[in-house]
Amino acid sequence: MNALFSRTSRAYWTALAAWALSFALALKIGSVPGADFDLIYQLRLPRAILASAVGAGLAIAGAALQALFSNPLCEPYTIGISAGATLGTVVGAVIGTQLIFMGISGLAFVGALVFAVLLLFVARRSTAGSSSLLLAGVMLQFFGASLVSLWMVFADPTGIQGALSWLLGDLSRARLDGAVLSLALVLILSFFLWMDWRALDAFLIGEESALALGVDTHAARRRIIFFVSILVGACVSVAGMVGFVGLLIPHLVRRQVGSLHFSLLPLCVVWGAASLTFADSLARFVARPYELPVGVVTALIGAPFFLWLVMRRGAAA
Repeated sequence: MNALFSRTSRAYWTALAAWALSFALALKIGSVPGADFDLIYQLRLPRAILASAVGAGLAIAGAALQALFSNPLCEPYTIGISAGATLGTVVGAVIGTQLIFMGISGLAFVGALVFAVLLLFVARRSTAGSSSLLLAGVMLQFFGASLVSLWMVFADPTGIQGALSWLLGDLSRARLDGAVLSLALVLILSFFLWMDWRALDAFLIGEESALALGVDTHAARRRIIFFVSILVGACVSVAGMVGFVGLLIPHLVRRQVGSLHFSLLPLCVVWGAASLTFADSLARFVARPYELPVGVVTALIGAPFFLWLVMRRGAAA
């Protein structure tokens, strides 16, 4: 027990150090060499806070979904919420931001909520198990993606260019008040997810076994889906589609502290924040004075790294 506690403590301190270093780099590094206090305060600080919030939210959402569906390939975008957010963004681009009071991010969040309600409607059915719920989420994702593709076929090319940067992951719209609000929302929702750590542990051994242990799987599943849906909707609405954080970070954290969610979920929050903050700094640095979409950077790093993990696990087996 002491050895496990020491191992977990070291993992937390390492994650916190990584996040602190990535946050400092985000304040230091940008698309413009050198910076005064105003530039750091008005542009880089909000962006670093927002990157931390989005990375933390996607990482803990991915860990919760992988346990809920007993599927290591689940990620926040699997259940279709991101497709709703994307569809809301497309509607905003068609209407025009000057005609709506809530802006692109507001409509993206509304779209995510609409798809979340549809998914929760499926979850409310007592006969719908985790596999049916996962299938419903995948179908929602395909449906939303099809509507977005249909819009891109007929839309004005200038509108497509504006939406494309958002679809690839974009943190450039970060403002201090919005970033702080996003971070507070992510931390609150992450706490509620963490409160269900016993149910998530039970889901690891299968839904029938969880029922045998006395877990109300239907109620727990609805709660987890609700919190994850709001979390993913909030993240996608402010940052667009940022891949691989929610898929990869839970796997890396399990290698440090195991699969029990009491320790796993908080550590996913810290490592998720650190990873996306570092990726955003890299996106602004490697092509300056231009910047790459942060979703492209996470994919370029995450895809080969995930393949390496898979090959290493297969070799170990």
